Amino acid sequence: MSVGNPVEGDKPPPKRKPIWPWLVALVLTLAAIYAYHQISLMMDDLAQLARDFVQLMKWILTKLDG
Repeated sequence: MSVGNPVEGDKPPPKRKPIWPWLVALVLTLAAIYAYHQISLMMDDLAQLARDFVQLMKWILTKLDG
C-alpha cells in the first residue's frame, strides 16, 4: 500500500447542497403571488367603491333638486 495514493473508500462522500434556501425562495415567491392577488382584489373593490360613491352622489343630488 502506498501512502501517496489514497484509496477510493477513504474519500469522504460529497456534501449535499442545502435545500433550505430553495424552500425560503419558494415561500417568498408564494407570498409575493398571494400579496399581488390580494392587492389586485383590493384595487378592484376600491374602484367599485368609487363608482358606487359617484352614483350615490348623483342620486342624492337628483333628490335634492326635485
